[in-house]
Amino acid sequence: MAGTSGSIALATKVHAMFGKRLTEANYRELIRKQSVSEIAVYLKQQTYYADLLHDVNESSVHRGQLENVLRHAIYKDYMRMLVYISPNDRKFYRFFLVRMEIDEILSYLRYLNAGRETEYLFSLPSYFAEHADFDLYSLAKVRSFDELLRLLADTPYADILKNYDPSNADAQDSVQIDNAFDRYYYAYLNRAIENSFTGQDKDKLKRAIGVQIDLLNITQIIRLKRYFNAPAEYIRSLLLPHTVRVKIEGLNKMVESADADAALAVLADTRYAEFFAPGSFDYIEEGANRVLFDYNKKLLATSTSSAVAMTAYLNLKQLELQNIITVIESVRYGLHPADTEKLLVGIKA
Repeated sequence: MAGTSGSIALATKVHAMFGKRLTEANYRELIRKQSVSEIAVYLKQQTYYADLLHDVNESSVHRGQLENVLRHAIYKDYMRMLVYISPNDRKFYRFFLVRMEIDEILSYLRYLNAGRETEYLFSLPSYFAEHADFDLYSLAKVRSFDELLRLLADTPYADILKNYDPSNADAQDSVQIDNAFDRYYYAYLNRAIENSFTGQDKDKLKRAIGVQIDLLNITQIIRLKRYFNAPAEYIRSLLLPHTVRVKIEGLNKMVESADADAALAVLADTRYAEFFAPGSFDYIEEGANRVLFDYNKKLLATSTSSAVAMTAYLNLKQLELQNIITVIESVRYGLHPADTEKLLVGIKA
């Protein structure tokens, strides 16, 4: 079983890598920078991102370029950790690559729907090209939905996309398309866990994935109620299975609630109550990210399992990336440092 292969060695490696994360002091320096260039200089000179930023000209770097470099950092961490896993035990660990493949398809679709498909090439993560199950450079040459389906014909993703016809309104419904890919991704994860693990490792992984699903469902319900006044049946059709802390009865109460605030009140009787208390966040994603940070930090601190430690670490790295993107956007739009700090995950007020 994958849970026993190189487990202690990898878990030790993961804890050491997490020790190099950005600190609260780093974030408080970053939010006081005046430009993307100043942020790049600080990351290059004062943090473990130095090696990846070595060849970046910080005086001319733009937001997209810097974000790609930071995403590359997570990818490199993943590849470092994968070395500790036997090739025969890697099916579960491919989840990270599956997520990257999905993200690239969704990224391309956003460009296509905006009539800017030629621009995808400039955001393409070249470092990932050799490990993707489809040709990323061919994806950059696609100019229509039909061409995209042909490119992905030998992958599971074609079966997902073929349900959406670009000639009608549903094809433009990014909520439904994102949901279909999420449904595939979490089904993949749960199958891989069932087939690869037993005992405590299996239980911890399924709960960790279940927390992510809980938060996706919560976020989906609140956003659709608050910004789109979506009907209950439509919202219910998008809910993902395999929840852990908000059971179907609770989700149904949220869906049937009169508005977003009433839906949030349902969470008062769950273990997520403290993260979604009225007035504790401006956007629902803030509360969800704080749950993810708290849960995964505790999971990493208490785990000697390679799979559990790696899953928690990658989730925490994604949150660090989101923090940096938040800082960049805040600086670009002139947000006060004190207001930016409130938006960051893992920073004590």
